[in-house]
Amino acid sequence: MRSGTDLVRKAVKDFELARKYTHAKEYITASILYNKATEKVLKALYQHRTKKSAPSNASLEYLAEKTGLPEGMYDDIVSMPDEGTELMEEDYLLEYDEVESTRKAEATEHNRALAREGLVRRLIDYAEANV
Repeated sequence: MRSGTDLVRKAVKDFELARKYTHAKEYITASILYNKATEKVLKALYQHRTKKSAPSNASLEYLAEKTGLPEGMYDDIVSMPDEGTELMEEDYLLEYDEVESTRKAEATEHNRALAREGLVRRLIDYAEANV
């Protein structure tokens, strides 16, 4: 079992890499990395609170519920779309033959990445203070 502080350090690395992808306008990749960082922070908090290894297949919602996060952070995690499902939705796919559709999809991806960035930053700060 990795220590909670090791998981938080790895989450910080994922977060920093995700920010680089955000600045490079690779928003889908950034969102996936923010999601991975979220998972690592939640697993660190879970392990710290329960003194057990976090289940490998647990959902973010389950981990958030078991860690006793402040309500606002918990609500943000629960409302965060599942990345895999989100990317498979037909209306989410970019339509490269339509400039306006592509621009709107890119703006949506950008906004989602920025929302995830803010959430992960708050989670990391919370974990660093509590693990």
